Amino acid sequence: MLTIDHSPIFELKHVTKSYGNNMAVKDGNLRIYPGEVHALMGGNGAGKSTMIKIIAGAHQADSGEIQLEGKNVAFKHPKEAMDSGIQVVYQELSLLPHLTVSENIAMPSDDVVRHGIYDWKKSDALAEEALSRLGSATADISPHDIVSELRPDQMQMVEIARAVGQNAKIILLDEPTSSLNFEETEKLFESVRGLCNHGIGIIFVSHRMNEVRELSDRITILRDGVVIVDGVPMSEKTDEEIVSDMLGEKLNAEEKKRKDSNAFESSAEVLSISFDGYDGELTVKEGEIVGLAGLAGSGRSSILRTIWGIKPRSDIRLRYLGEKYKSKKPMHALKNKIAYVSEDRSESGLFFGQPIKETVLMAHRNLQRKLLVKNKSEDKLLGQIIGEVQIKVPTHECMPEALSGGNQQKLLFGRWITDEAKLLLLDEPTRGVDIKTKHEIYQRVRKMVEANNAGALVVSSELEELVLMCDKVLIIRDGHVEDVLTGDRITENNMMAEITASGKTKQQTEDNKSV
Repeated sequence: MLTIDHSPIFELKHVTKSYGNNMAVKDGNLRIYPGEVHALMGGNGAGKSTMIKIIAGAHQADSGEIQLEGKNVAFKHPKEAMDSGIQVVYQELSLLPHLTVSENIAMPSDDVVRHGIYDWKKSDALAEEALSRLGSATADISPHDIVSELRPDQMQMVEIARAVGQNAKIILLDEPTSSLNFEETEKLFESVRGLCNHGIGIIFVSHRMNEVRELSDRITILRDGVVIVDGVPMSEKTDEEIVSDMLGEKLNAEEKKRKDSNAFESSAEVLSISFDGYDGELTVKEGEIVGLAGLAGSGRSSILRTIWGIKPRSDIRLRYLGEKYKSKKPMHALKNKIAYVSEDRSESGLFFGQPIKETVLMAHRNLQRKLLVKNKSEDKLLGQIIGEVQIKVPTHECMPEALSGGNQQKLLFGRWITDEAKLLLLDEPTRGVDIKTKHEIYQRVRKMVEANNAGALVVSSELEELVLMCDKVLIIRDGHVEDVLTGDRITENNMMAEITASGKTKQQTEDNKSV
């Protein structure tokens, strides 16, 4: 644990920011010390994004002070903040995919361009130095690699290396582990600790409680624009207290409605999957939620994609609702009442740039077939769905990108409510959403499978999530079922032991690139 015996390297003092009549941050304080990891937490709409934008120079505070190394500063543009040593690594990475690692890391630096000529030698040297400061996590990254050919975890490290290469004093990490598995997350944490040893202050924004507790020295919590917890040591806060501080209320412990392993013996089978060359079989019964656990590249997501009709695997045989089923394309799956929510919201059918009703009503074939797509019919159904999943929207014509990540995810779930999906395929269903929304999604999935006599397949890198959601967890290795956990065997420790039992997976690509 960090011992604080010096002055803050960065400080927000009594900062306030409003947008019209909406007070986004009120009298906000934040102190970051050299070499510390400081967690910044809060639910959707708590004011985190506004505070991040003020720190990054993207927005200016209405009142209050910002101090860097004891001196007042006023950033009018992100470039001013970056030049002063404030670097932000956002959840959605901003690398240029067609350029090399070296170019991405060094390009923001003025030192690599002299008289209009790009200094490739200096660029490579700067990139190598920045990568080396992140330790072993970047050992397999070359300055000459093309960014588009890197894995997601490698791209994340390049983004952080770019921040380091700009002489960072403060690095703000916004949900940095959202697309990483636990092995990659541990490598990232190792690199972050190394940066702290060099005196860099880290602001860590995350909804993942276990990661916040593992990495952070202190925590600040926002709720409704107000700082509720002001830089308290992590050791002084329990997980329950943190959740209560974030929400303003105690979140009822999620009832584990997991049923006895024998409860589904007489239930009808929704889905059965067999794998060529292996004895293990994957089955999902009516009312059952089945989790898929495994390393990145283990083939978890490729199973879901095969059922949905994206890059179907030739080694998989499917039976759906008692009959042989051959996945053709997503529209075919949709017509057969199969629902898919991907970690990539645009892939799931979140239509950016179009009103939210286009996303929600796409699945309602009966409404479209009967030509009941008049505004009144649409608005009535849309209002029903939005109310059911508890999303606040200013108008039915608003765009998905105007909503928070949690509300975007709930919007995707909403489209299946009245369409009575028989099989839910959920790939990282709570990626990037806050704790309260996570639990709402858990409850929504349980309600949907029970109401529709449906089944659900869930892929999640958060083992705690699988414990909370699932009646059965299958360990996936090299694309097939390695083991099955039921009842009291569904624990994080058991899953971790099974997943890592035979070491790293033979596949080297991420699940989302598996075929």
